[in-house]
Amino acid sequence: MSTHQRERSTYAGTWEPAHVPATLGHSRLLQCRALLLGIEGLVTDTARLHAGAWKRTLDGFLRDNGHVHRLSVRPFDPETDFRRFFQGRARLDGLQAFLTSRGIYDPGHPDSPGVLRALVADEDRFFDEQVRRHGVPVWPDSLDLVAATHAHAMPVVAVSASRHGRRLLRTAGLAERFDAIVDGCDRTQLHVPAGPDPALLIEAARHLRTAPEHSAVVVAAPAWITAARRGGFALPLGVNREGRTENAVELYERGAAQVTRSLAELVPRLIPTRCPAARPGNRASRDA
Repeated sequence: MSTHQRERSTYAGTWEPAHVPATLGHSRLLQCRALLLGIEGLVTDTARLHAGAWKRTLDGFLRDNGHVHRLSVRPFDPETDFRRFFQGRARLDGLQAFLTSRGIYDPGHPDSPGVLRALVADEDRFFDEQVRRHGVPVWPDSLDLVAATHAHAMPVVAVSASRHGRRLLRTAGLAERFDAIVDGCDRTQLHVPAGPDPALLIEAARHLRTAPEHSAVVVAAPAWITAARRGGFALPLGVNREGRTENAVELYERGAAQVTRSLAELVPRLIPTRCPAARPGNRASRDA
């Protein structure tokens, strides 16, 4: 199977394991005791659904609310704007940052909180429409990576700043593949921020009873790479599926130890004779 074919996402229920040679240089990932893996954009191909929902929401808002500045009415870019302002961040934080960048957000205005909540509700509705219509697309290489790390007795926690994270994995039938799941619902309950703050990543490591200095973080969002560095995680790895040079540069500038285009590049070589016996972990079913 070609690299191009492997990098296509598939929808829930269609994944089959692939046999891909391992390529992670010096097996640095195997030196860690746990793996934190981003959900949206890495396990589920739903980042583009969120980006499309935000475009539908914000283009209408910019067009219909009489913003006169040329910078303000420029359409939302589902690649650049979504990656810069929303990916890996709490939605309200990302929305506020986006509107501030367009010069149309006034935190002191009494109507501002209501406007933010209304826009978030619109994005939520548009996103749910897409999931109901099309299901949850899945990246096969993410499941190869999870299977490979489990073969080395390394537990994996799935992480998302979005409150949809756990639900998406359940919808795709993938929740049982992870030792724990931490998402935006946990963030709300614990009153901790998302990226670039490391608090949610630290909470995810705690679910695996592993310290950050012994944990690897594999994410696509620059905000999460910043969070991993701030949290003292051993190995922050960035994934640039689009292959855009500017994305890779930003991930390296934020502190990524390595940037890859596919999770298949991170799959460790399976050497059963060197693998210790699997350790019991907090299975995702306990985390439900």
